[in-house]
Amino acid sequence: MIKDRRHEKRYIPIDFFPKETFSDYPSADHLTLTLITDGSWEFFLNSTEYRITAPFILCLNAEDNFEVINQFRSAAKTFVFHPTFLNSSLTLDALRKDAFETIEDMHDRNILQSFLVRNETYHGFFALDAFSSLQINTSLSIIGSECLSQSDGMWTCRIRRYLLQILYLLEDSFLQNYGKRTSDKLPIDYALEYIHSNYHLGITLNSISKYVGLNRTTLNNQCKTKTGMTIIQYLNHYRIKMAEEALTHTNLSLNEIATCCGYNYDSYFIKIFSEKHNITPTEYRKRKWSSDK
Repeated sequence: MIKDRRHEKRYIPIDFFPKETFSDYPSADHLTLTLITDGSWEFFLNSTEYRITAPFILCLNAEDNFEVINQFRSAAKTFVFHPTFLNSSLTLDALRKDAFETIEDMHDRNILQSFLVRNETYHGFFALDAFSSLQINTSLSIIGSECLSQSDGMWTCRIRRYLLQILYLLEDSFLQNYGKRTSDKLPIDYALEYIHSNYHLGITLNSISKYVGLNRTTLNNQCKTKTGMTIIQYLNHYRIKMAEEALTHTNLSLNEIATCCGYNYDSYFIKIFSEKHNITPTEYRKRKWSSDK
C-alpha cells in the first residue's frame, strides 16, 4: 500500500499500477479495478475461459481467480483499494454480512456491486463503450498522478473523488446490464450521489436542484422522506461524517480537513463540528486515537 510521504508512519490502503503485469493478481483483501485499454485477450476468470477485445474493465475481489492465457498488443492499468478507503464502515466482514443501517453506508456499499456480485449473467467484468473508456482512463490517470506526486495534504481527497466518479459510472453500467434498471433510481438517489462525490465543493441547494432537474421544494421533500433531513442538512451531515473519518484515520491538519470537507474557513468548521459533538475536532481526534491504542 502507498506510504504518505508527509506522514511517514501512515499507509493509505490504495495502490496504483500504470502497467499491470498480472503478477499476484488480484490483490488479496482489497478490491482490484483494472482498465484494459488495448489488445485482444484470452483469460480464465474463476475457471471459465473468456475471449474479449479492449476496451473492457475488470472489477475483482480477493476471492476471484484470474489468469491470462494469451494477449496481443495489450495495455492495462490497475487501481487497488480497500473499501474502507471510501467509508470506514465498509469492512470486509460488514460487506459479507451486508447489514448496513445508515443511508450513507448503504449507498457506498451499493456502488461496489460490480466488485461483489457474481451470478449467471455477471462474472466480474464488462465491455466499455468508447466514451466510458475515455472517462475512466482519464480519471485513473489523474489518480495515478496523485499517488505518485502526493502534491499536498489533500491528495487522498482528490483520489477518493475521482474513484467515486468511476464507481458511479460503473454502477450505472452494472444496473443497466445486470441489475435493476438505472431508471428505477429516483432523483434523490442521484442527488445523494452528487453530494457524496462533490461535498468538498461549494455546492448549494440550487446547484443540486439543477443537477437532478427538480425544484427545490420537491427535492427537499424527497430528501426528507429518504433521510429525514433537507438537502442542506444532509450535505452538512455528510461533510461532518467525512471530517470524522479524516480526524480518526489521518494526520491532516484542521485547516486541511476543513478544505477537504467543503468549509472555506477552519474556524467555521470547528464551530459546526463542536456544535454537533460538544467537543472540538482536536479533542475528538485525541479520544479516537486514544481508544485505538
